[in-house]
Amino acid sequence: MELAFAAFLTIVTAVSAAALVIGVPFAFGLMAYDIVQSRKARVFEVESAPAHIAIERGVARAFVILGAAFWSVATFVELYSAGGSGAGEAALTALIPLGASLVTLVVGWYWERLTAAALMLGAIGVVAYGVVYGFGGQTWMILTAMLIGPMVTASVLFWLARREQEAYERATALSPQLAFAFAARSTLEG
Repeated sequence: MELAFAAFLTIVTAVSAAALVIGVPFAFGLMAYDIVQSRKARVFEVESAPAHIAIERGVARAFVILGAAFWSVATFVELYSAGGSGAGEAALTALIPLGASLVTLVVGWYWERLTAAALMLGAIGVVAYGVVYGFGGQTWMILTAMLIGPMVTASVLFWLARREQEAYERATALSPQLAFAFAARSTLEG
């Protein structure tokens, strides 16, 4: 039984590492492509806005989901491998980051600005906690790559998606025939 469980943990770790190695560069590439495309088109384009907003929301949600998976597995493995707890207790403890991320995902589905602010405050809180307790260099590298960076990125993406959604709604609600003109004006103002 223990050998099967160790094999399962090894497979989960390998799959998580592969997803991280592939997913992070893909996400950064997607964001870089989005930045390049948004600089090319200075005017808010009503036709491409829904796709653009969906990409921002999707990437932000992906950061939350991947963070939940990583921190839940990391919590479980740490507690179980330390030998101080059994599999049941480690699994229950691993539900804490999973539950927090699920709450973030659900709240972010409806209140993106609140979620953006909470994620930013959470990242600031992690930095403050690390400074107070004097984290070492390796801990800072892991936290920056796997917690602080994704939280800040998701925060910014949630905020931008909400802002662009409001601009899109203003542009299309006023007059569908004049949506492009109103969108250009709102882009120049904001």
